[in-house]
Amino acid sequence: MASARATPLSVVCFGEILWDVLPRGTFLGGAPLNVAAHLTRLGLNAGLVSRVGPDERGLAAMALVRKLGVDSSLQQDYALPTGEARAVLAADGSASYEFETPASWDAIEFDDEVRNAVQSADALVFGSLAQRDARSREALRQCLALADYRVFDVNLRQPHHDARVVLESLREADFVKLNEEECIIVGAWLGTSGDPDALRIAIERLRAGHRTYPLQLCITRGGDGALLWADGRWHSQPAVPVKVVDTVGAGDSFLAMLLAQRLRGVAPALALQRAAALGSFVASRAGAVPDYDPRQLVPDFA
Repeated sequence: MASARATPLSVVCFGEILWDVLPRGTFLGGAPLNVAAHLTRLGLNAGLVSRVGPDERGLAAMALVRKLGVDSSLQQDYALPTGEARAVLAADGSASYEFETPASWDAIEFDDEVRNAVQSADALVFGSLAQRDARSREALRQCLALADYRVFDVNLRQPHHDARVVLESLREADFVKLNEEECIIVGAWLGTSGDPDALRIAIERLRAGHRTYPLQLCITRGGDGALLWADGRWHSQPAVPVKVVDTVGAGDSFLAMLLAQRLRGVAPALALQRAAALGSFVASRAGAVPDYDPRQLVPDFA
């Protein structure tokens, strides 16, 4: 894992890019894009490996990705449409989604551009949703074979839960992020409970012989804050109270800050505190990537 240094860190995010269709409008999203956009805001060189279709939504997506400052390896598909997710917001601001299937991000290809991006990156971020199709799953497999540090944002989305995919991803991951609901589901797949320590032990047993980096495990708990296993112990962070507008993108910003801080060598407790601050701010604003200056949100930001 990288530590603090003078040159900008580089992270590649692999997976879905899609248009979120919300009651208040249509916005470009997808967890990998959101994470990459926030990493860029935080001063890292962030790239996105994904795919768009031969339609106006694809052209608009490419333009917006460039505007966000993300170094994009966006591929163009000439048969499948650009992805779309229809979101329904609950009274508490949480969202559920219906995903267009199939979509262009189901057919991501591993090519020389992707190879070069992954080989030169300090970390690769990936999730479970983009592995629902064998084509993107195979491209990711080749990326993982080249990646030095691997970050698995579990991010389960119905009806695309796949125990085999998740367990294989856990085996190859160095940094894992789940929410409380996912802990219960993944714990059952691992033959244990969703208790943080039981889950950690099961994941470490699964990783044995596959990875040399020590496991970092983050569990987000909504209004109860978050936990981070790092440096051989649990670190706890209470939630930062805000008036929630919507939670779309809040978890992605949380992960981006936490990963950026840990890659820069920031201590676990402080990294977790800063991640909570950014996640809460994003939840208090409309949109997955609202405007902000991290130096104004986080004292002594580095």
